[in-house]
Amino acid sequence: MFDEMTRDTLGFLLETHFYDRRLPGLGAVVEVGDQRWELALGVSDVTTGEPFRIGDHYRIGSVTKSFTATAVLQQIDSGRIGFDDTLEPFVPGIPNGERITIKHLLTMTSGVPDFSDVADWWPAIEGVSFDTADADWPQERKIDVMRSRPATFEPGVRARYCDSNYILLGLVLEQVTGKSAADVINGDVVAAVPGLNNTEFPSVAKLPDPHPTLYALVPDSGTLCELGDMNPNVLWTAAAMTSTVDDLLIWVRELADGTLLSADLQRERLTARHLDGRRAYHRYGLGVQRLGALVGHSGIMPGSSCAVYRYPAEDASVAVVTNALVNDNAISMDIALELVRALYPRFLDG
Repeated sequence: MFDEMTRDTLGFLLETHFYDRRLPGLGAVVEVGDQRWELALGVSDVTTGEPFRIGDHYRIGSVTKSFTATAVLQQIDSGRIGFDDTLEPFVPGIPNGERITIKHLLTMTSGVPDFSDVADWWPAIEGVSFDTADADWPQERKIDVMRSRPATFEPGVRARYCDSNYILLGLVLEQVTGKSAADVINGDVVAAVPGLNNTEFPSVAKLPDPHPTLYALVPDSGTLCELGDMNPNVLWTAAAMTSTVDDLLIWVRELADGTLLSADLQRERLTARHLDGRRAYHRYGLGVQRLGALVGHSGIMPGSSCAVYRYPAEDASVAVVTNALVNDNAISMDIALELVRALYPRFLDG
């Protein structure tokens, strides 16, 4: 599979993005069956020049949503909640909350206002660290924003990617189980998948070692700004988790195969709808992105971008990680798509 020409093609694609986007570090892994190609470029730390390492721990951003959705679907499988249960009894006062269902939240079709669109939900902070004395960054701060703004559309009418949906699902998960969302996800999801030894919903702001230094690229000057630690409660059940590339490659198989869910719920998870403002092939299921024939998720966080996808028909998976955020773009998703397209030009057609 990975002959010299293929390796050169994949390497050229990765190097082009690395230099064009002026990233400090960039890494990718492609697995097809039992064959593997990987490449790491750049540095983990621009001051020390330490090489970028694919095996480090990274913040995985919105890939967290796939774990949160799985935990919620497990509660549905057990009969504790249902797709048609409404939001209002769990989190009162959200616009249209009496008509928004659990399934609307999972599929991004609720119309809930997006707290992250409102600049002043962030507390005043010193410097660029998100591990602040503002303590736990209570979820009530985000809920107050959602309650104070009008719905963006009627439930079920459209599909719009919105972090608020998965904050609300985290609160539902806690009320249904009587446990913290972190404990449910770590105990019922992460621990249930063999091999996820370096994946967690963290309780502390610092990334596990080893990890790269995280940066933001300042667009106007092209300079890198080093970022500090990040309290996991900042983006919580929408984007708090940490992992490694090898763990993500195990996890994306679970998303595609669904061993933690009943067959019916796995089919539901993979049934996807086109997202507003995205390309025609970009659809969303229950906590999973469907990009043509690919199944997986991407994520961005202050200081990092990652993406992991699986092409089940070809027994192929791809993961991409960086240690920089560039213009709030999911650059790892773009790179992952190009790598898959280089191997399977028709994958968007299934």
